[in-house]
Amino acid sequence: MVHMKLDSSQQRSDWGRIVFLASCALAAAGALWQRNAPWPVWLAIVLPLVAWPLLARWRTRRTGGSDINDVVLSFVDGMVIGVWVALVHFHLLTSALMLMLLIHCTYAMQSLRHAMLAVVGAIAGLAVTGLLTSFSVQHHTNTFTIVGSLLAVAVYLAMQGIATGHLLRSLAHKEQMLMVMRRVDAMTGFFGRMYWQDLATRLFAYAKQKDIPAFLIVVDVDNFRELNSRHGETAGDEVIIAVANTLRTCVRPGDATCRFGGDSFAVLLSGVNLDIANQIADRIHSQALNRRLRDWPDVQISVSIGIASLAKYHQSVDDWIHQAEAALEQARGAPRSYGSYAELEPISAAHLAELASMPGPAAAAT
Repeated sequence: MVHMKLDSSQQRSDWGRIVFLASCALAAAGALWQRNAPWPVWLAIVLPLVAWPLLARWRTRRTGGSDINDVVLSFVDGMVIGVWVALVHFHLLTSALMLMLLIHCTYAMQSLRHAMLAVVGAIAGLAVTGLLTSFSVQHHTNTFTIVGSLLAVAVYLAMQGIATGHLLRSLAHKEQMLMVMRRVDAMTGFFGRMYWQDLATRLFAYAKQKDIPAFLIVVDVDNFRELNSRHGETAGDEVIIAVANTLRTCVRPGDATCRFGGDSFAVLLSGVNLDIANQIADRIHSQALNRRLRDWPDVQISVSIGIASLAKYHQSVDDWIHQAEAALEQARGAPRSYGSYAELEPISAAHLAELASMPGPAAAAT
């Protein structure tokens, strides 16, 4: 993961250097064309434009992207621009534009410290090259210079827009992935605790408002720590998956089920009476006992179940959960009696739609 991150950051830095150098070269080309510069001067523009990004990429890969490497690259970036500023004879428009692009790109891609180092490099580059060119100064501006500067700005802004759009899409994708991770437990495929808590808050408000029965079932695997110690964590994971599959076959598709903790689950039931809730709990208990693990056939899966009916004295979802957890503690190790089970009626689409329209915790708070 770290290696991939470094490669991605390096790639962005490489493209940023190419774009900013190409933009500055366009601006310099307009000023050089204006004064009919000789070919050695053009070569001094083209050579760094082609060779320096390749050298910078090679050095970064060789040094592993260290901070010292970033300092050196920023300084050399500045030196290149300083040389070009001197080569265009310190033309005001072109020089100001190139220095602005240098500072903006270095600051945006790295930091203010690196931007200051780039400025120091630019001063060094223009000082040395200025001595070689006798600090010749060009004041006149014609169409070629203006066109070159406009093209430089256009290319730079266009590439910055593309990079920003790519970054926004990447951030949106990562946000979506984080939302999925927040909602869903990877091992069981059930809701995660935080998202399930939001659903429980909605059901709590809905059931209170409509005065309909609602139940909370908490399921906990018995002796899970002992099982992990004796058979290993892989066996423990298989037990969790087996219990999750049991729940999936025993509750209705619309009943919000979550992985409540490491070895515990919670189910929200609405529109059923206490007899149906008890039947569901009995079915979960009996089917869990009958499940066997392929690689550990001697492991006996047993669960304890607590049921709490939503009552008028419950002031919050936490009160409801605490009652279910208290019922779970009373049920640990106690035998359950099984009767005949009626077929469960599925949750109606209208009921689910009305429940989904209930405000979440944030909306309720405001």
